[in-house]
Amino acid sequence: MTTMGPPLVIDGPLPVAPPRSLLNVSGVIVPSGTDRFGVGGAVYPYPPGTPLAWDPCSTGTFRTKADADDWDLPVFNSFTVYLPMTCSTVTAHSPGFEDRVRVAFAARESFAVARELARGTANPLNPHFTDASLHILAAAAVTPDVGLSYLEDAIGATGQAGMIHATPAVGAAMNGSGGYGLDERQSQLVTTANDTPVALDGGYIGAAASLHAAPAPGQAWAFATGPVQVRRTSDITIIPGDISEATDRSINEVTFIAERDYLAIWDTQLQAGVLIDWTP
Repeated sequence: MTTMGPPLVIDGPLPVAPPRSLLNVSGVIVPSGTDRFGVGGAVYPYPPGTPLAWDPCSTGTFRTKADADDWDLPVFNSFTVYLPMTCSTVTAHSPGFEDRVRVAFAARESFAVARELARGTANPLNPHFTDASLHILAAAAVTPDVGLSYLEDAIGATGQAGMIHATPAVGAAMNGSGGYGLDERQSQLVTTANDTPVALDGGYIGAAASLHAAPAPGQAWAFATGPVQVRRTSDITIIPGDISEATDRSINEVTFIAERDYLAIWDTQLQAGVLIDWTP
């Protein structure tokens, strides 16, 4: 065995996407059919509200059926997610160098999309989970099992299925909350006891409701929404496409950027959140 000389350059562990992240939730990624979603989208929702019972034998004012609730067409702008990679010109000429940023980007893209949905960092005018429309379900931080129950009832009040969004720590705490918690059904799917899909994504870490302070250590916000849809361009783009264009000869460095365009939406009819304290 050789024990002298420069260290051997070997590949590190392959970046892998978290299996329960937002983009791995079944149905979240939808085929766009076209890249025209870059102009943004006005979401045409289905009628809000829950059905009402009515007596066909009623008379007078009781025979009048209630009018429908008002509804909006929320508008979402698209955004671009990117990941840069810079290295010396010596290393950059090794085989497959630019593919490394593509692999890293694919593993981490969900983080950026979840963060944008939660905070609206790139497009603050987009509806996002923590904006002023958030319905806060409890006046103070609650335990994971109580928080999960709040979120489930917020979804239940819509009369249809919804989706829960939580940080990995909150998800882990919910999973240990006395048997009523996150239930693993498949390798890439986490649902609650009510079969509500749950996105556990690091992109939600640090998100805070509008006009509220950042969560204290051991606390995080969790959210309930209707189904989320994400459209994205079909391929990850590497910019520039040629190593000579990527080279800054004044400092002998090469920079490639991996990027992709997205449109992330939900109908905004359900936007509820609760602050959860996941410490013992």
